[in-house]
Amino acid sequence: MPVSLRQLEYFIAVAEHGSVTAASTELFVSQSAISSTISELERILKLKLFVRHSRGLSLSREGQELLPRAQYILRDALDFEQSAALLGNQLAGTLNIGCYTTIAPMLIPRMVAQFAESYPGLNVSFAEGSRSQLLDELVLGKHDALVLYNYQFKTDLPLVGKSVRLGSFPPYILLPSSHHLANREKISLTELAEDPLILFGLEPAEEYFLSMFEEAGVQPNIRYRTANHEVLRGLVAHGVGYSLLTQRTRKEFSHEGIEYATAEIADPYEPLEVIAVTPDQRWQSKKVAAFIEIAGKIINDPLAIQDT
Repeated sequence: MPVSLRQLEYFIAVAEHGSVTAASTELFVSQSAISSTISELERILKLKLFVRHSRGLSLSREGQELLPRAQYILRDALDFEQSAALLGNQLAGTLNIGCYTTIAPMLIPRMVAQFAESYPGLNVSFAEGSRSQLLDELVLGKHDALVLYNYQFKTDLPLVGKSVRLGSFPPYILLPSSHHLANREKISLTELAEDPLILFGLEPAEEYFLSMFEEAGVQPNIRYRTANHEVLRGLVAHGVGYSLLTQRTRKEFSHEGIEYATAEIADPYEPLEVIAVTPDQRWQSKKVAAFIEIAGKIINDPLAIQDT
């Protein structure tokens, strides 16, 4: 007897909510119907998908491995149904995108607007987060594609999915306008060794920026850490210290409208690649292919690069 989409739907709902009761409320189906459907699915698969305990249910090891695949199958089935309704070449269904927090302001608004104009039948959903959070969510089937930085010291991407280069950003220096080097076009990190550093601390960016100091033979004088790039720009604008980032803004002002200065790094550093990561599947859906094409154009558009 083949596995049905309804069985997968119930399996996913119970896995995500951790109880039959919560799944029943969400699906408007009786608890007994969900329990019997899950039991039938386990019988077909000859596997125990859940571990029963007093607090509810938790996924077994086998259940954890099968959950992402079940989510992909159900999502693809929904896309198939919606595409059939529209027919033609128009994309339909839902596209779930995960984006690294600092890339999101530059990419997400233009991407959502362009999809709304070009593919009105496609619903775009997005989430922002750290690298590790987004990769975990991709493995769990919550995203169709991610946009991340390709940090060379991270070697886990081949274990998660396929990567496609979208573009790159060179790192640069942010300085208070009153800094004695503020009018320079290029500055070496050695010249800033004694100055207070405001370190961008969202993982793994912190490790990336610290590696630049290590390569230059500089021990930075870290004054503050922040994972919020607007807070970082504000601190620099207020003269608290200098910092390093990758994406440039259109105007060099803090959130409060206070001006700061920027300069290129005189030391030789490779630009930081921006990549799209997709699940390691045999085929790539049209909606994901469309996303990669649009995201690449946005990131390589000079105006878009300055919109962060």
